[in-house]
Amino acid sequence: MKEKAIIIGAGTYGQVYAEYLKEDYKILGFVDDDLKLKDKVINGYKILGNIEWLFNNCERTINVFVPIGNNKIRVSLLTKLEQQGFNIPSYIHPTVNMHNSVKVGKAVYVLPACNFMPLSIIEDYVMISMGVNVAHHTILGKGSFYSQGNNVGASINIKENAYSGIGVTIMTGVKEIGANSLLGASAVIIRDVPDYAVVVGNPGKIIKYTNLIEQIG
Repeated sequence: MKEKAIIIGAGTYGQVYAEYLKEDYKILGFVDDDLKLKDKVINGYKILGNIEWLFNNCERTINVFVPIGNNKIRVSLLTKLEQQGFNIPSYIHPTVNMHNSVKVGKAVYVLPACNFMPLSIIEDYVMISMGVNVAHHTILGKGSFYSQGNNVGASINIKENAYSGIGVTIMTGVKEIGANSLLGASAVIIRDVPDYAVVVGNPGKIIKYTNLIEQIG
């Protein structure tokens, strides 16, 4: 008998994960804070309620997945779920090529056709889309996100909540990608990236810092 699971976030990523997860779990439905979605059915799965409903009404034995692309929201929700005693399993697609020396944290999500060389590390709450390649001795920091087609070189420390857009290449020789940084689609990163930096282009150039924008705003 399949274990029960709920997916937080009924957006497109949540819908995609429902299709993958249904092979291994009995999907009870979605949880979403968007009031417009209340009681709706999406791809055969009902919106069961909001986050508050989940915490107040669901058994802690239920598996909960949070495939939300926003790093801060995903990390915050997974942290609360873990504190509340819910099961927050990882999902790694069976086509993923991962050496047995790779260390994998909690609630890690990895979609098809990814490759991980020996001695790389995937920390808690990391989310990885299709076709991502990660070389040896590289650390994917807590809560970071990697879009489709990323290529990440060797011995790179990618810090927490970094976000890497579609088709980004991070060259071997780069030592650190800063916390809460954002690498724009198709950027080629050839030097270290500071915390909160937004980097675009080939070669990648810093165009702004998001923490400064937040302070001004």
